[in-house]
Amino acid sequence: MLVRRKDKSELQISTPAKINIGLRIFGRRDDGYHEIWSILQPIDLFDEIILQDVPDFSISMSCDSDVVPCDAQNLCVKSAKLLQEYTQCERGVHIHLTKNIPVGAGLGGGSSDAAATLAGLNLLWNTKLASSTLMELAAQIGSDVPFFLMDSTCIATGRGERLRKINRIVSDPIVLICPAINVSTAWAYKNMKKFSLTSETESINFQDSLASNVLDNQQLLVNDFEEVVFARYPVLSAHKYNLLQNGAYYASLSGSGSSLYGIFNTIGEARKAAEELKNNIIIYILR
Repeated sequence: MLVRRKDKSELQISTPAKINIGLRIFGRRDDGYHEIWSILQPIDLFDEIILQDVPDFSISMSCDSDVVPCDAQNLCVKSAKLLQEYTQCERGVHIHLTKNIPVGAGLGGGSSDAAATLAGLNLLWNTKLASSTLMELAAQIGSDVPFFLMDSTCIATGRGERLRKINRIVSDPIVLICPAINVSTAWAYKNMKKFSLTSETESINFQDSLASNVLDNQQLLVNDFEEVVFARYPVLSAHKYNLLQNGAYYASLSGSGSSLYGIFNTIGEARKAAEELKNNIIIYILR
C-alpha cells in the first residue's frame, strides 16, 4: 500500500487488490475454518482511502459506491473500532473510500481496505503498535487482512493468516476479467464436495513439489474453487477458456471468484486479448 500524509490530520492510502496463484483446500479444521495453500500476489488495481482525524471518539464512513455498506458491517469500520478499543485511543476518524476494486470478485478489496485502515490509523493516531501486533489484530478482522500488511507476494497457509514472503511470481502482463457476478465465499466453501488433500503430510509434500519457478508447475497451481463455482456459473468457465484461447499461458479464477485473470507473454498479446474479450464485462490490463 502507498501512504501519503496530506497534513497532520489526514492520510491518503492507495491499497491494492490481489490474485490467487493456485488455491488448494485441504479440508475443514477443528475451529470450523478450512486449511488452505495459496500464493497471494498484489496487483496494480487500487482502492483509495482517506482517513481524517476527528477530535471526538466517533467513527464514521462514506463511500462513492452504493453497494458498499458504511456501517458497522464494513471491515474498515471494524478495523477502526478494534484499534480504538485495543489502544484505548480517545480519537476518532472519518473514513472515505473510493472503490475501484470490484466487490465480491475474489480480489480481496474489503480485506485490503481493512488493512489500510488499521495501518493508517496506527500512524494517524500515533498508537505506535509494532507490526507483529498489527498482524494479530488484522487476523481478528479476516483471514486475508494480514496479507495486505505485508506489501509482498506471499505463500499463505493455515486459514490464510500464516504468511511467508517470496519473490514476486508474475511480472508479465495480466488481463483481469470482472464479470457482474457476486460469488459468496461462504457459499463456495459450503458446496465443496471434496478437498484436494486431506492430511498434513500430503500438504507438506505438495508444497515441497513446487519448483522455484512455480508457473512451470501449472498442474499443481489449480484453484479448487473452480469446480464448484464453474458448475454454478458456466459463463465463468467460458471466460477462462477464452483467456487461454486468446494466448494466456496461465489462467485462473481468483479466490472464489467471480474475477478471472490470464497471464500473457507480452503487453501486445494482452491488449489484443482484452480487445477480443471486452464485450459486456469489465477488463483491466495490469503489470
